[in-house]
Amino acid sequence: MFVTSIRPHPRVPGRLVIEVDGARFGTVSVAAVQDLQLEEGKGLSEDEAKQLSYAADVEAAHRVVLRMLSSRPRSVYEVLRRLRERGHNPSAAAEAVGRLEESGLLDDREFAEHFVRVRAPKGFGRSRLLRDLVSRGVDRRLAEQSIDRELELSGLDDSNQARMLAEKRAMQLGDVPRAKKRRRLVGYLERRGFRGREVIDVVDEILSE
Repeated sequence: MFVTSIRPHPRVPGRLVIEVDGARFGTVSVAAVQDLQLEEGKGLSEDEAKQLSYAADVEAAHRVVLRMLSSRPRSVYEVLRRLRERGHNPSAAAEAVGRLEESGLLDDREFAEHFVRVRAPKGFGRSRLLRDLVSRGVDRRLAEQSIDRELELSGLDDSNQARMLAEKRAMQLGDVPRAKKRRRLVGYLERRGFRGREVIDVVDEILSE
C-alpha cells in the first residue's frame, strides 16, 4: 500500500484527503498526517494502515457530530447512540466525542439548559423535565441544577402552568362526569410532570368553578 495523494479538503479547513493506491482512503486531520509522517509515495505497513484507518474513522465521527450540533445542543449520550446506530467504530466515536467535550462544543450542561428552556414553556413540569433529561443520559444532579436555574430565569411557576393546562384540558373533556374528569385531569398533569397535593388542589378548584 502506497500513499498516492495528500491534498487539502476542498470544504473543511485543516483537513486532508488521503488517497492510497490511487483510491480515496479517507479524510484526516493535519495532526494525524504529521503523527504518521505521511507523504506522497510512502509505503504503508499494516500497522500504519490501521492507524490511518482509525484516524479517518475519528474524523468521520467528528464531522457527523458537528453536523448534529449545528441544529441544537445534544447530550453526550445522544451523540454516542447516534454514532453507534450509524455504524461508526465505537473507539473512534468515543475519541471524537471526547475531543468535542474538551473543546466545549459538546456539553451536557448546555444541552440540559437548552432542553428546559424549550420544553418548560410548553407545559412540562419539573419531574417530567428531570425524567426526560436523565433518560437522555444527563447526570441527575446536573439535570436538577439546570432545571432550577432555567425555571428561575424564566420566571415560570408550576402552579400557574398546571392551572392553565388543567383549564384547557377540562374544556376539551366537556361534559365528562365530574369524577372521571377529575381522574383524567390529575393523570394528565402528572404525565406532564406536575405532582403533589398542589395538583389535586388545582384540579378541585377548576372543577368547582
